[in-house]
Amino acid sequence: MHLGSLAPQLVNLWSLRPDIVVDPDTDPEDALLLETPWEDLRIKEPSAALREAVRRMQLGPSAIPNILASASDSPGGAEKLLEELQPLQHLVVRTLAVGAVPLLSVVPISGHARFTRLKPLLGRVCRLSRFAVIRCAPGGLSVESSLVDHKVELHHPGVMGMLGRIDGSADDFDAPHLPVVEAVRSYLVAAGVLVVADEPAGHGDAEPVFAEDRDPALTGWSPDELMVHSGSRRERFGRPRGAAFAQVGRMPPPPVVKPPAAPDPVRPAHRIALTRPDLDGPAVADPSLTAVLEPGSRPAVEDGELSLDRLGALLYRSARVRSLLPPADFDPAGYPTSERPYLSVDDSYALEVYVLADEGASCLPPGAYHYRPLDHCLERMGGDPGAAADLAGAARSGEQGPDGEPTVLIAISARFARAAYKFSGTAYSNVLKDVGALQQTLTLVARAMGLQSRVLPVGDADAFQRAVGLDWRVESSIGDMVISSRIPPS
Repeated sequence: MHLGSLAPQLVNLWSLRPDIVVDPDTDPEDALLLETPWEDLRIKEPSAALREAVRRMQLGPSAIPNILASASDSPGGAEKLLEELQPLQHLVVRTLAVGAVPLLSVVPISGHARFTRLKPLLGRVCRLSRFAVIRCAPGGLSVESSLVDHKVELHHPGVMGMLGRIDGSADDFDAPHLPVVEAVRSYLVAAGVLVVADEPAGHGDAEPVFAEDRDPALTGWSPDELMVHSGSRRERFGRPRGAAFAQVGRMPPPPVVKPPAAPDPVRPAHRIALTRPDLDGPAVADPSLTAVLEPGSRPAVEDGELSLDRLGALLYRSARVRSLLPPADFDPAGYPTSERPYLSVDDSYALEVYVLADEGASCLPPGAYHYRPLDHCLERMGGDPGAAADLAGAARSGEQGPDGEPTVLIAISARFARAAYKFSGTAYSNVLKDVGALQQTLTLVARAMGLQSRVLPVGDADAFQRAVGLDWRVESSIGDMVISSRIPPS
């Protein structure tokens, strides 16, 4: 396992998370106050041994015998001190070392973290949890999982070889290193990133069964989706979360409105001005919200045709910029916002709308167009026209109705830097919420105008990039829907 000449002199070390603050002015007769990332912890009537143990752990990793030695002369001794340390276990980093060489550290990342007892695993089949991920971290690598309240920091490269499936027999490792391997596996299992098969190895040729693979609560979750959900809804991994503006100083603030495309000498910019509808008319003629929402009610316009004017009115009523707003009092000066018809989390408005048309659209020449919400116009994109036509045609093929029915594809993209400049950990989940709000607004307005709409369950982000000629890492499609003429009732 590439442990080299490390001798199996295992050492268990305890320390406090580096962001724990112990009140230095606490009188020996007062309660012990610890400031944590989750809430302040106040321990009433702490023993002198507990105070000394906390002091040692705050200074850095300390061997457990040295910590317990502080209780040797106190009533109850080490057993009482361990009992007093129980309420602090979500603050304690547990490090496994061989002599002076650290192998790994188990770091609590939640106020609910509880470190289970280390158990012998010789003869048991283990593997890395399918929900665990390995990522770069300061000083090495870390193993994280959405299901557990600890992360594991790897300090020695030899530990990496113990993260795959291990049958647990003594033949798997060199005999001198077996105690080290067993200790590492015990720490990883206690942290929850390594899982143990239900039955000991050696029971026939049947494949080992792991509890997480047959847990009905996890059946519907893919590891990627669970990681996104957990990272956006739960306080995990000690990283900034929410409206933290963590990118301030690292990158310029993205504009509230996407600037026009750069001039292309080969293909000059082509803009299509859209008519701005008089909203007094729809305010009188539109059906009620109930008539739009309820399937048994029909909008006032039965035979809406997808003309360029109607497409422009749909975009104007659903996605235009009504006004530009200055930054809120608590936002940086370079992060203005805007006001638009659809909702956006904290008014970040990181979405862009594109209209893709093929020969069957009739209201637009084939191609990909960016809707400029402030100027209310369509700007022709410089991507591959064939890719735009293929996307629009594929979307139109799923519609009911006669051939040649006017249909366009509305592709919604996200400028990720705009969302990530303000939000940490929740930026992607926030733009997904924004997509739902925009699609709902487009759907309701389209129905009120007598147009048909359909949200597509899956989109082709690669084809979209070819159609618009953008770098998907900067801006990528995250939602698609079809707008078409309403078929008159027969």
